[in-house]
Amino acid sequence: MIPTIRRDFYTDGNGGTRIEIFDELSETAKAALYTFFRRVGAPHLMDEVVLPLFCEGDSQVFAAVRDRPWPPWGLGARNIVAFVQTHLVGDGCWGLSPVHVADEDLTNVGLCAAVYKEALETLAVDPNAEVHYLVAEESRLADLTLRRVGFERTEDAFLTEAARYLTYRAPAGELLNRLGLAEADTVDVLAGALDDEVFALNAAFHNTVYLGSRAEWVVDRPSVPSEIARLVRGGHYSKPAGVPTGTGRYERDPVAEVAQGVREFLSASEHDAFRAYVLDREADFKPATVRMSGSGGSAVVDERVRRSLVLNELGPYEALFTERIKEHLQQISGRLNLPAFPLGRIELQVTANGDRDYFGMHRDSDDGDTRELTFVYFFSGEPRRFSGGELRVFETVPEDGRVVATDRSQTIVPRANLAMFFPSRHDHEVLPVRVPSKAFADGRFSVTGWIHRQ
Repeated sequence: MIPTIRRDFYTDGNGGTRIEIFDELSETAKAALYTFFRRVGAPHLMDEVVLPLFCEGDSQVFAAVRDRPWPPWGLGARNIVAFVQTHLVGDGCWGLSPVHVADEDLTNVGLCAAVYKEALETLAVDPNAEVHYLVAEESRLADLTLRRVGFERTEDAFLTEAARYLTYRAPAGELLNRLGLAEADTVDVLAGALDDEVFALNAAFHNTVYLGSRAEWVVDRPSVPSEIARLVRGGHYSKPAGVPTGTGRYERDPVAEVAQGVREFLSASEHDAFRAYVLDREADFKPATVRMSGSGGSAVVDERVRRSLVLNELGPYEALFTERIKEHLQQISGRLNLPAFPLGRIELQVTANGDRDYFGMHRDSDDGDTRELTFVYFFSGEPRRFSGGELRVFETVPEDGRVVATDRSQTIVPRANLAMFFPSRHDHEVLPVRVPSKAFADGRFSVTGWIHRQ
């Protein structure tokens, strides 16, 4: 079917436009891009974002170009009017910049859609390629707009100094279809051959991504949050006290998880009775400690690493948890491919996380430790009256005589009556918790255990 071209304000201007793909940046191409970003009011983006990403490799620039009539070569021959950059952030996972255009083209939907279409078609050559965006938690417009075109919101959370973000992902080929661009020719898109529904869908998508990310590259203050944040290669830094989180890729293979869980670990009556017991012991909780390398091995309170309250004994419930852990130990060890080991003691501790509490990246064991498995049981109230507090566990493997973390991680949402097990050598962290009411009972509660070999 031949598309019907509905003329709009930009049809004539777009008629002389072509899309170029830059795998390498010549000096004349750099000059054209510098000129473009100066015109859009963000000259710093070239040196601070575009070129660094390009130099890392696995990055392409897609630009809408209008050539000057004469001479059609040399410095200044390319007049760039729209720009989008793709960059690899992990295996098959791509971050895309917003489509940048000058002020006179901010509502030029055909131009934005055509440049974005070319980028998606290039990525979609790999059927497993995904497009990822980071969207601030509790965003409304970005959430609605991205989900409308097929993005899935995952529980993979990242933190910056300004906000907490969740990963949104969509297969590149599917996104091309959902935006209504898969069957359209780029020339027709530029000319306006989009029906009203597709036109409106693309307008909403591109304007939301552009405006939602604008604060990040315009406002020169790290404390100002942007609704949509830039993905960087190798992941993000979970703050405070975090380390790089790997690719940021949402783990899709449930067999290859680095932690294993047991739902309904206690009966409903046991869960409720234990929670009531813990809440009655609020006065007995103490600030959590950590063992610091410079403290002679002694445990100290250091809120730069960990902030929470702990109860170091479970009273009448210690035997219940110990026996329940032993019941599941063989099955869990098999699912984790953990070699059998002679069972030693089991340590147990209750942790209460209130507003702004967290635990930075750490391991529970080293070469001289007898801890083999770490156990975490969540028993917060339902419905949850806090946000955040995800447990993120990273796989570790032996390398050159050391144990090092890989890029594979698993993010676990703290759901009531869920128990998780993972090898104690794995790096892990608890993301910051937010408790609007500040009430003790509304926080994140867990039992942490360490299963020792003899």
